[in-house]
Amino acid sequence: MNSSRPVSTGSIFPPPRKRGLITLSSVIVVCGLAGTACLLFSMQQQVGALFVIFLLLTILFYVPIPLAAYRAYALTNASYTLERDGLRLRWGLRAEDIPLPEIEWVRPAAELGFRLPLPLLAFAGGLLGARILPELGLVEFVASEEKNLLLVATPRKVYAISPADPGAFVHAFQRAIELGSLAPLPAYSSQPEAFLARVWRDAPARLLLLTGLGLTLGLLVLASLLIPGRAQISLGFNPAGLPLEAGPAARLLLLPVLAAFCYVADLILGLFFYRNDPQRPVAYLLWVAGVLTPLLLIFAVIGLV
Repeated sequence: MNSSRPVSTGSIFPPPRKRGLITLSSVIVVCGLAGTACLLFSMQQQVGALFVIFLLLTILFYVPIPLAAYRAYALTNASYTLERDGLRLRWGLRAEDIPLPEIEWVRPAAELGFRLPLPLLAFAGGLLGARILPELGLVEFVASEEKNLLLVATPRKVYAISPADPGAFVHAFQRAIELGSLAPLPAYSSQPEAFLARVWRDAPARLLLLTGLGLTLGLLVLASLLIPGRAQISLGFNPAGLPLEAGPAARLLLLPVLAAFCYVADLILGLFFYRNDPQRPVAYLLWVAGVLTPLLLIFAVIGLV
């Protein structure tokens, strides 16, 4: 099914999404369940080698979740927009506007005569990255699947894209060439690295992020120092105001894990809102929450002493 509009107003070609979203959703669910299981097992162990192993496994399983979530968001909003005056590539924080006169040719990767090497860590839903090939030079992948890859050549590099309907894309490109460009798109390129650098240059944002990270690590150190001196500990009170049943002191590590989860969630959501100036105050509020959460938990741990 061709989801494009007439080329005069811009033809939008989305990449295939189904397989990629299934893959990324599976990664999030499996890693989340495995990480939670390892965390629960670690809380049942005495401080020792087994406890450390389960804790490290918890971290290893949780780390891919934010990356997979971002990849899923980027894939959901990805598009290739072909206009009479140029091509717009959008993929998460990656954006590229290519003036039509700079596009030298468009052809399927299957016509190269050799298999196009994929970037490292490529999988369904995320063929992202770059390769340097003797035959083509720099090739940047902005695609979701290897099947039906199209190559868009410019003087600086070749873009590998994956519109769901490659035939319609090639036809729309030929029509755009025939019509000619009246006012070529201004060349534009935005990389995720540039966006993160812009956030880092923002002094209030940098202060909040570093403070939140420092307090979260401080909470982890504080909990680790308190665990060896206690066999059991109660982490709260029941509705009657009495302490809950005491459990292994290792359960104290639940607090820095909770703080780390909140910090990462606030960081990612804050980056999402930071992109637009009107929504930027929301980003600051989220990062303030990333500071207050570990700070309050530190006070709670001190209160248990």
